Amino acid sequence: MNKRNLIKKIFTVWFAIIPAVGVYLIAKLDASLYASGAVLLSAVLGVSAALAGMFYQRQTAKEKNTLDFQQKLKDDKDYLKHTIVLSQIIHSLERNKILLELSKPENSNDPRGVSVRYVLNTWEQAANAIKHKLYDEAFLYSSHKSSVIDLSLYLRTFIRERQKKNVSLYSDFSLLALKWTIKRDSFESQQTKRELKRIFKQLDKVKSGKISALQK
Repeated sequence: MNKRNLIKKIFTVWFAIIPAVGVYLIAKLDASLYASGAVLLSAVLGVSAALAGMFYQRQTAKEKNTLDFQQKLKDDKDYLKHTIVLSQIIHSLERNKILLELSKPENSNDPRGVSVRYVLNTWEQAANAIKHKLYDEAFLYSSHKSSVIDLSLYLRTFIRERQKKNVSLYSDFSLLALKWTIKRDSFESQQTKRELKRIFKQLDKVKSGKISALQK
């Protein structure tokens, strides 16, 4: 059951039970307290309705933002062009050497480097939006988990070198990719689980500048 359906059921049960319970409790009060009890019940129902409205409004906005991102990604001809370049780099026998060269400041205008940065920046922005609950993570996970995980894996050399200059660069993307990797795969080894948790904690410190590039 997804989060929206769960909360919908909670609100349904809440609005079905609270009025009946409220009326029952008011009936047990002294007659002089009926008015106060009714006011309190109305206030509780009003606040509950406001909270429900806020939740559905935010959820609707999140779904719209996510669909807009999906459509933008689909219609973005530059993104498609850059992913083709990335595919050529990834399948090259000298992938790591190429990425290492492209990560250098003096090669920032290399068209291949522009392609790498364009795709990574696209997903860094998406990861940031997911972190701030502006995008529906579950929806994007179901559609893009393999792409995000593969990008994180195959472009790790480039990301690591760039983070030596700016430790927070692509930090949200890296965290998202690791989170989705853990979610997708089943790790039976306890040692592997512990190592992944350690890495996740280190990556989580990136945003506060507590981890140096040498620790990667």
